[in-house]
Amino acid sequence: MILCCGEAVIDMLPTNATDGARAFRPVPGGAAVNTAIALARLGASSGYFGGIGTDDFAKILLDAMRHEGVDASRNTPVNAPTTLAFIHPGEDTQGFSFYDLDSAGRSVSPLNLPTLDGVEAAVFGGISLIHKPAAGAFEALMQAMGPNRLILFDANIRPALIGDQAADYHARLMRMMAQADIIKLSDEDCDWLHPDPPEQLLQGRAALVVHSHGPDGVTLHSRHGAQHIPTTPVVVADTVGAGDTFNAGLLASLSEQNLLSPARLATSSAAGLTRAAALGLRAATFSVTRPGADAPTRKELECAP
Repeated sequence: MILCCGEAVIDMLPTNATDGARAFRPVPGGAAVNTAIALARLGASSGYFGGIGTDDFAKILLDAMRHEGVDASRNTPVNAPTTLAFIHPGEDTQGFSFYDLDSAGRSVSPLNLPTLDGVEAAVFGGISLIHKPAAGAFEALMQAMGPNRLILFDANIRPALIGDQAADYHARLMRMMAQADIIKLSDEDCDWLHPDPPEQLLQGRAALVVHSHGPDGVTLHSRHGAQHIPTTPVVVADTVGAGDTFNAGLLASLSEQNLLSPARLATSSAAGLTRAAALGLRAATFSVTRPGADAPTRKELECAP
């Protein structure tokens, strides 16, 4: 199983009411939930761990994951509200308004970390790493993964949510990246973290650094050097969840290639890494052609032109 660790969020997508007034439609979201669902749709075994509340929005999240076959049984319900993220489309990027104070997502404690039986790999990152106690709990969980389970770390930084936590947050990200086998950074992440150049992160445990460039594809950094993989141009409906879907495609392909371990990833061929990134890009490119974080199934990818 690939365990996706982090925030569970209700994305409030803009729509129009029957009378034409502006409205919002609640749909399951959050980086970890998006990745877990995308993995399941691509045929991989996936689970979710994070802060799940007991309100009606939490029920939407749990029902969606169970419907897709995501194992959410390792979670302890938290008596706190679900995080809401209102989406504001822009010309070049999405805007967000987060309602996260005292949320279930922030309330995860090191006392209720899940067992790791059957977990082969895990994904960490996102807004779940900003505020304690949850941020410390996820860092502790990453440490508990040990040296033999593969870890993908996707910074997925949201500067507007960091506030006065910048120094503590930056230090936590650097510690966690040092424990990851795969590090994914967007152009925006690099602007905030300044890992100049990104490939310097290969000096630690990491065997693969993925630098994503939005519509311009990704650059892979590994022991084989740097390789840029472009995307296929499409008509974009919504970019929410595209990075999460890329992560799912990458990990699903690594699993299919029997590369889902630190040792096997470190010795993988350039062709194997390219193949994994190509599936990630294909899945992410498909996902942006429809509204919301709506990852494709494997059948949809096989039937797509």
